[in-house]
Amino acid sequence: MFAVSTPSSVTSRVPHTPALRSADRRHVKARGSAVPVRSSSQAGESDLQGFTRRGLLSSTLAATVLPTLAANAGEVSDSKMVGAYLPEASGEPGFYSFVANATRTPALRAGALNPYSVNIPAQWKEAPVSNARSGNYCQPRCDEATTEVQFTDPGSGTLQLIIIPTTKLLIAKNEPTIEDVGEIYGILDAISPAITGSVAVEREEVTSAETVAIDGKSYYKYELLTPFADAGVHSLSVVSTNKNYVFIATIGASEKQWAKSEADLRKIENSFRC
Repeated sequence: MFAVSTPSSVTSRVPHTPALRSADRRHVKARGSAVPVRSSSQAGESDLQGFTRRGLLSSTLAATVLPTLAANAGEVSDSKMVGAYLPEASGEPGFYSFVANATRTPALRAGALNPYSVNIPAQWKEAPVSNARSGNYCQPRCDEATTEVQFTDPGSGTLQLIIIPTTKLLIAKNEPTIEDVGEIYGILDAISPAITGSVAVEREEVTSAETVAIDGKSYYKYELLTPFADAGVHSLSVVSTNKNYVFIATIGASEKQWAKSEADLRKIENSFRC
């Protein structure tokens, strides 16, 4: 199933308004001509207009600022959201850094993997992974694809981190690079059922495929448009190796989720390091 195919060729400060004097004072010039005096009723109207303007300003500020503050607070109002407990990602506002340490998953506890990381938007939550899918019963000798961890947000999509033993792909070399495992399309043919959760991807479903080098390590990146994926028709995946595993970070989204969150999903993909 997983054999690698052979490559084909304010608060604002409002000015203070003086209180009304207890009685009008009339000032007379030396030559006897009176200076116009503002009556009490006129003063009241003017002050009322001033207070009305101030009230309108305050209402406008409240309508503008308060919903924004409430929205920001709401992003991490749930203690299960990653923004409530993970550290902020450096240089990526609104994202939080998940770093899997040596005791985080069965494969890490077994010493089968090196630590890895990915940045996740504040409102996403970690989703449970069953023992069967996590490899808890077989690590470090699992010979099938297993799921390390997954995060999800109903309005945005799903992120899964999946590992496949390189021996499953008929690679005998110890700790191979992704290039050692196979070329970009050959590897996709082998691992795409793990990405979709169902069937292999057809070549016409591959929107793009590219190789990127980050810190001297190669990653294969894929964008897929496949109707058979469990997590949604849109898929972003980045693939490399970690010790003797092919490591996949795959993100799935429906049409609605993609339209709302494409930019964030691409940031998640680009942040993955293994």
